[in-house]
Amino acid sequence: MMGEFAAAAKQAVYDAIALRRDIRNFRPDPVPPEVLLRILGAAHRAGSVGYMQPWDFVLIRSAERKAEIYELFRRANERAESRYAGDRRSKYAALKLQGILDAPLSVCVTCDTRRGGPYVLGRDTTPETDVYSTCLAVQNFWLAARAEGVGVGWVSIVENRELAAALGLPEGVIPVAYLCVGYPVAFPESPLLEATGWRDRLDLAHLVHLDGWQARGDEPRNELRELLGTPAVAAERGHDAVEERRAPDLCELVGRIDPAGADAALEGRVRERLDSLTKPRGSLGRLEDLAVRLAVAQGREYPRASRKRILIFAGDHGACEEGVSAYRPELTARLCYNFIAGGGAINMLARQCGAELTIVDTGVDHDFEHASGLIHRKVERGTRNLAREAAMSRGQALDALVSGAAVVLDDPSCDVLALGEVGIGNTTAAAALLALLTGVAAEDVVGAGTGVGSDTLRRKTVAVSRALDRCGSSRLDAVGKLAEVGGYEIAALAGAVLGAASRRIPVVLDGFITGVAALLVRNWPRRWGITSSLPTARRSVDTSSCWNASVWIRCWTWSCGSGRGPVRRSRFHCWRAPADCWERCVPSERPGWRSRWIRAESAERALISQEGVSEPHLCPVGAALVEAQACRNRRWHDSAGN
Repeated sequence: MMGEFAAAAKQAVYDAIALRRDIRNFRPDPVPPEVLLRILGAAHRAGSVGYMQPWDFVLIRSAERKAEIYELFRRANERAESRYAGDRRSKYAALKLQGILDAPLSVCVTCDTRRGGPYVLGRDTTPETDVYSTCLAVQNFWLAARAEGVGVGWVSIVENRELAAALGLPEGVIPVAYLCVGYPVAFPESPLLEATGWRDRLDLAHLVHLDGWQARGDEPRNELRELLGTPAVAAERGHDAVEERRAPDLCELVGRIDPAGADAALEGRVRERLDSLTKPRGSLGRLEDLAVRLAVAQGREYPRASRKRILIFAGDHGACEEGVSAYRPELTARLCYNFIAGGGAINMLARQCGAELTIVDTGVDHDFEHASGLIHRKVERGTRNLAREAAMSRGQALDALVSGAAVVLDDPSCDVLALGEVGIGNTTAAAALLALLTGVAAEDVVGAGTGVGSDTLRRKTVAVSRALDRCGSSRLDAVGKLAEVGGYEIAALAGAVLGAASRRIPVVLDGFITGVAALLVRNWPRRWGITSSLPTARRSVDTSSCWNASVWIRCWTWSCGSGRGPVRRSRFHCWRAPADCWERCVPSERPGWRSRWIRAESAERALISQEGVSEPHLCPVGAALVEAQACRNRRWHDSAGN
C-alpha cells in the first residue's frame, strides 16, 4: 500500500511503543550530544494544533539545581503519601517515583501559552490544545529516546508553580513534563506500576466504543468488534488467587532423588572425557572436580549451565518484637518492591550473569495485591514471635515447604538454580533453627546479621535462648523444629532444595540462611526415606556467624559464602566455566597429551591451544571466584584446626 513502511521499519515503530518504560534507575554515563540532538529533533517534529509548536526544552545538568528540584518533589511526595492508608500507603512509600539525582540530565518540557498570538487556528473552542500539543512532543521525545536505548522518567509529583519559580520560567510559560534522562540500569519487562500491582493494564475491548458511548451488549456487531472480542470481566486477583495446580507430594519428591553413589559409572565417563580434552591432565584444578559434580548432578555426560535462575523467598518474622534487628519489619515489603523494580544489587548481579530473577512472597506482612512482578505463595502474614510461642503451626510449615517445591517444579527447565531470601529478623529464626538442629548453644550461632550493635546482638541472643528453653527437651522432628522457630521463607527454601533435587537441578546456596534450610533437609523425618540418600552434613560455626553448611545433597547444592550476592554470582560463573570446557575445548588424540599452554597474566582467563587448531579456545575463570573460594577454604581449615 502506498506510503506504508517496510515490515522491519513498521515493527520498529511498534516495538518502541510497546517497550517504552518509565525509568527510575539510571547509570551515570552522559547521553552524547549527537544522540540528545536527535531525540530533541524528534520531539520538535510533534504535531501541534494550528502548527503553534508551543514547546520549549529546558536542559538541567547542574547538581545544585537538581537538588533543589528534588526537594520540591520530596515535599510533594510526602503530601501525596498521606492520602493513602494501610498496605496501600506502604506500597506507595516503597515505590521509587523519580530519578532526579541519579539521571545525568533532566529536561523540563514547557508550554508557551502565548505562542502564536491570541488567535491560533483550531484553538478557538479548545484553548487547552496548546498543552495537548506539548504532550505530543513529550511522547515523541520518549519514543525516540527508547529507540536510542536512552531511558526517560516523568516526574509528575511536584507543584508546577514551585517548579516554574525554580527554573525561572516567564509568565505564560508553564511546565508540562519534568523528565529524567539517561542510560537506564535496565529496561523493565513490564511497567513498574503494573509489576508492583498498583494498577493493571485495562482491556482494550472495554475502551473502544462504536458510534457513541453505548452500554455493553447494545453495540452493533462488526468486524472490529469481532477482532476485539467480548470485554473480559475484570477478575478480583489477590495473593490467594493463584492458579490451581496439583501440590507436590513431599514423599513423592523424595522418592525421585537417586541414592548417593548411583552414578559412579557416569562419573568415570565424565573424568575420562575431561582427561581427553586439549589440556594437561588435572591442569584446571578444582574446576575439574566441579565439572564432574555438575555433570553427575544433572545426570548427563555433557553438563549445561546456560539457563540460570535465582529464587528469592520473602517472609516476615514475629521475633522482631524482641528488638533483634537494626531495621523495622516494614522494610521487607519495601525491599521486595525494589527488587521487582530492578533496583537491588541482586538485580544488577543477575543481569551481569544472565540469570532470571524471581521474587516469591511466602510470608511477608503486606498485601502485594495483584503485583505481576512476584510469585504469590503467601502462607500467612509473618510468623509469630518464636521467643514466646511456636512461630507457626506444623500445617503452615508443611504448606510453606510445598510452596517452595512447587515454585521450582512449575518451571523446571533451568540448568542451575540459586536460592536466596529476604526478611527482617530471619537470621534470628535461622540461628534458632540451627541451634535446634545441631544442639549448640545460642551464643555459638547468633551473629550480627545485617550489622547490629552490641545491645541488639544481646537481645537477639536472649530471644534465641528463650526459644530454645521453650522447646526444652521435646523430641521434635525436623518439621516440628521448623514450626517452632523457623520462618516461611526458610521452609520454602528447604522445599525448593527438594524440588530441585528431584529434577536433578544443581543448587547454589547463598550463605547462612539458605545453608540452614539445606541442613534442615538432611534432618527430615526418617519415614520420608531421605536420610539414606543424603550424606552426613558437615558444619562449622565461626564467631562472626558466617556459618557455611557444606551440605552436599547428592552434589546438588553448593554453599557459597556468607550471604553476599557477589559470591553467588561468582558461583554461577564457576558453574559456567566447566560447562564451557565441554563446549569449547578440543579433545586431544590421546588422554594426557600435553598441549602448548599459554599462561594468561590475568586470573580471568586461561587460553588453551593446540597445534593444528586455528584459534585458541577460551575457558573463563573469574578472579573473584578464586578469591572467594580461597577465603572459604581458609575459614573451613581454621575451623577444622580448632
